[in-house]
Amino acid sequence: MKLYLIATLFLISMAVILSYQPAEAQIAANKAYSLTGNGFAVSERSITDTNIELIFTSGQKKTNVDLSLSSMLFATDGKEMTISGFSGTALRNGQIITISSTATGTDGKQYSLKALGRLVGKTTTDSIYTISGTLTDPSRKSTKLFYTAMISEFAIAPTQTTQKSDVVVKILKGAANPEDRTYVDQQAGFSFRYLSEDRLTIPPGTKITFINEDTQSHSLESGTANYNSRKKTFTSDGKISSSEILPGRSWTVTFDEQGFYRLFDKKYQWIDMTIFVIDSSKVQSPKTQIN
Repeated sequence: MKLYLIATLFLISMAVILSYQPAEAQIAANKAYSLTGNGFAVSERSITDTNIELIFTSGQKKTNVDLSLSSMLFATDGKEMTISGFSGTALRNGQIITISSTATGTDGKQYSLKALGRLVGKTTTDSIYTISGTLTDPSRKSTKLFYTAMISEFAIAPTQTTQKSDVVVKILKGAANPEDRTYVDQQAGFSFRYLSEDRLTIPPGTKITFINEDTQSHSLESGTANYNSRKKTFTSDGKISSSEILPGRSWTVTFDEQGFYRLFDKKYQWIDMTIFVIDSSKVQSPKTQIN
C-alpha cells in the first residue's frame, strides 16, 4: 500500500512538471511593437495610478534583442514626464525585458526610471507581462512601480499595388458610441475594436484607404499622445489631416516618408492607430530569430 502511494505521488509530480512549459514571447529582431501598461505607483505617502506606453523597434545584438525607442508616454498621478536616454533589452527568448531611462518632470526635476518585465502569457501576436520597477529622485527616494502590460506586434499589411489602394482599414460600426455596442457587435469576446487594424507595418509609398462603416462621421489626424488629463488624449502635429469622412464614404492617404505615424479621431479620441513605415528591403535579416 505504501509503495502504491509513493508511486501515485511520483506520477502526479511528473505530470505537473511535464505540463509546465515556459512561454516564449514574439519579440523578434527587425520588427515594430507597442507596449501599453496600467498600474500603480507606490511611495511612502501615497498610492497613485500610473500609465506607460511605448512604441519601439527591435534589433538583434548577439543572442539578445535591443529595443530602440520611437515614442514613450510615462505618467504618474496624471502628470506626464519626458523620457530621455532610453535603453531596453529582451532576454531569454523574450521571457524577460529590461528598461531604463531618465524621466523629467514638469518642474525640471530628473528621475531615474528602471523596470523589469516578465512574460506571463501570449497569443500569436500579443504578449502579457508583469512589470515592476522604481522611479528614483535626486535625493534617492524611490517610488515603486507595478504594471500589467501588453506588448503587441505591428501587423505587416498585405499590399495590392495593382489596385487603387494598397491597404484598406475600416472604421467599424459603433466606433463613435462604444457604450451602445452589444456582445454580438464586438470583434473578439468582450474586447471592443474601433478599427479593423490599429497597428500596421507598410513600405514607403503605400496608400491606405479608410472606409467609414459607422453611422457617424469621422475625421482623422496625425499627432502625439499624452496623459496630462489622467486619460490618454492627442495633440495634432499638422502633418496629416482628413476631411470629414461621412458614413459609407472613404478617405485615402499615401505614406511616403519612413517612420511612425500616430493617427487619431479628433472628436472620438479613443479611436487611434499607429503606422510604421519602413523599407524592409534595406533591413538586414537576423541570423537567428528570437521567438
